[in-house]
Order: sequence, then C-alpha cells, then structure tokens
Amino acid sequence: MYKFLSLLLVTTFLGMNPISLDADDGKQITSGVISSVEEESGKSSKISILTNEGEIKTFEIENQNNSTKYGLENIAGERWTGNQSENGEEAFKRLKKHQSRLAPVTIVSENGLALEIVDMESRDVRTNLWYLFACFAVAWIAFFVYLIIINGRLSKTSK
Repeated sequence: MYKFLSLLLVTTFLGMNPISLDADDGKQITSGVISSVEEESGKSSKISILTNEGEIKTFEIENQNNSTKYGLENIAGERWTGNQSENGEEAFKRLKKHQSRLAPVTIVSENGLALEIVDMESRDVRTNLWYLFACFAVAWIAFFVYLIIINGRLSKTSK
C-alpha cells in the first residue's frame, strides 16, 4: 500500500508542467546570434538576432534617456561595458565584430526595446526553477515516505 502511494505521488509531481515565468518584472530574455545591426548616424538603431528556435527577433536600441546598456567580450575575453548614449559608435563596432564571428548574445528587452545586450548567458531561469522545485519535491516525498515507514514499524512493535 505504501509503495503504491509513494509511486503515485512521484508520478504526479514528475508529470506536472513548470510554471512559465518572465524574469525581471515582465522583461524578456532572448538569446541568439546577431543576424543584422542597423546603423543610424554611426550608432546602432536596431538589432536582429536569430534564436536557437530559428526565429529572427528584432529589437530597437534606445539612444536617449534610458539608453541600452552593453556588456560584451572581445575574442581575447576582455570585457567591455558601456551604454548607447555615451559609447554608441564603439558599441556598433563591437556588435559588428560579434556578428562576424557568430558570437551569441543575450538581450534583455521590454516591449521590443533592448535594455541590455550582453554576451550569451547559459542560464535559463525557468529551467533552473523547475529543477529546484523537482529536487525539493523529491526530498519532501522521501521524507514523508520515511515517516510513513517508521510509523508502520512503530505500530507493529507496539502491538
């Protein structure tokens, strides 16, 4: 009986789908390879990336108040940080170099506007949360199964 209940609980938890989450209060995280960078007066104005699902997504790059931030590495691994309003020309050159060497980038965006462009992050928040939930679920199930087994043994010895 206990084996059946524990098997039922395990299959129930493993059969659940993870909840979809947006990172950073509704901001979207998109990763891929740069397919094109459009320029306007020496600075980037739009960037298109090819995601690993085969979709091309285009993002506007903000030049004014809340300008797009960058965190890019060159081929030697040296990190460069800046923003569009102060370092727009340098950012355009670096994005072109990333495009030519097919270096993946991650874009944090909101409503089609790129807020941050950084080298590709290998994490997926949703996937990490699902594994965290699965580990906690397995640990709690194992704990309760252990309690049920100990309770059964105690009741047998008390009779």
